[in-house]
Amino acid sequence: MNNLSPELIAQLFAQESADPFLMLVTINHITMPSPIYLCTNSVNVVSRGNTYLPFPMSVILAPDDGESSREVQMTFDNVSREIIDELRTVTDPLDVTIEMVLASNLDYVQISIEDLKIKNITYDRQKISARLFLDNFLNVGLTAERYQPLNYPGLF
Repeated sequence: MNNLSPELIAQLFAQESADPFLMLVTINHITMPSPIYLCTNSVNVVSRGNTYLPFPMSVILAPDDGESSREVQMTFDNVSREIIDELRTVTDPLDVTIEMVLASNLDYVQISIEDLKIKNITYDRQKISARLFLDNFLNVGLTAERYQPLNYPGLF
């Protein structure tokens, strides 16, 4: 649930705003030595004890219409080879969290999109494109048991 602060609501309704709305992205995997912290700012951002490095990127969110699949398109400028080197080493889906904060209050997360997984990455010399999906918990098996007459005779 997203609890928008009165400061953000005032900035949204103002004709001009001097308080930028920043996106913080955390990319993590169990095999990575530490998460990758990136932000859409020109300088480092420290939020809740983590230092987010400035990195040129864009995010296109899925429409919130109740019918479209929850998919996010993320594009990074491939200006630094460190990120692509990290992404190449992982073969499983990467965990991603996208958070939005105001520059005046970096520790208060206004909007958070969690449980995203990178499942498809393409890259070239200029950009890295990734498709992110919400972890589909509805298709996960809950038990290894099969409901058969031999195991559950009273059920049939």
